Amino acid sequence: MLSYSRENLISIFYGSLLIISLELLFLKLLPGIYPLINTLPLLFLSQIIRIDLLLFSLTTSMVFFLFTFLNNFLNNIIFFKFLLKFFTISTIVFFFTFLLNENEKKKVINKKIIVYLTFFSLFVAGLLSFLFFSNIEQNQLREYLTKFTNEFLKLKGMPNDVDSLPLIELIINIIPSINVFSFLTTLLINFNITKFLIKRLNFINKYSFDVFEFEIPTLVFFLFNVLIVLSTQTSGNLNYFFLNCAIVLSFLIFYEGFISFYKSFKKLEINNYLKIIIIFLLFIFLGYVLFLILFLLGFFMNLKKVTKRIVKY
Repeated sequence: MLSYSRENLISIFYGSLLIISLELLFLKLLPGIYPLINTLPLLFLSQIIRIDLLLFSLTTSMVFFLFTFLNNFLNNIIFFKFLLKFFTISTIVFFFTFLLNENEKKKVINKKIIVYLTFFSLFVAGLLSFLFFSNIEQNQLREYLTKFTNEFLKLKGMPNDVDSLPLIELIINIIPSINVFSFLTTLLINFNITKFLIKRLNFINKYSFDVFEFEIPTLVFFLFNVLIVLSTQTSGNLNYFFLNCAIVLSFLIFYEGFISFYKSFKKLEINNYLKIIIIFLLFIFLGYVLFLILFLLGFFMNLKKVTKRIVKY
């Protein structure tokens, strides 16, 4: 239980101030990349203060943003979306911190943390999508994608009678899982950035979690394949449910493939900064192709492990 000592109250105050000021600053000055950096203040704070103090800081910040929203009569829709995003990232970051805290107590092993985080993110995203992704927003997204597709076809000189509606509907229905996939990717990148900043600023990091110590449980890999099969054998909302779940779990396979690639790349005897530049350029020029390659690498790694176990028995 939290003791209301002067030191704890000061930690909560400065923690809340850090979150509120940086979140609003990022939103105001960097709205285009805000979804990529909005977890930085939370992850930084989560590693330098106790988990109960983090909870109070997040709650205080949420109350402040809620109060601001209730008293803001202009751009209410924009601020509501910000409020919803902040609640989402706060919930997931706090759960992530809880797992790190349990890992320090030896109650959760390092390899399972990202697996639990992925399932929890899937649950939160599914719940929020069900509650807030309304038909109005779907129609707005549908109109935008239709306009974008028509402009793209015109730019490429392709006939306008190409039926792009099935593809647009597919994209709309898998948006929740795509958001989770991209969020988890940026979360782990930001976690490493904040670890570096904490070390450079001479703060004491409370956790020793290593993001590169990871392996997919066989049961999760099996579940992914079952979901893929079910998504091909069903239709309607059930089909999209299985497909969204499979896409989220594909993050784990992609991540294991990335770790394998990173460890092999790390062995090359070249400057570390040059390695970072090369990885950055690979993602820039190859884009989704590189994501697909890393996913296939992770998939065949897990398939090989499963095959070895079957042959062994």
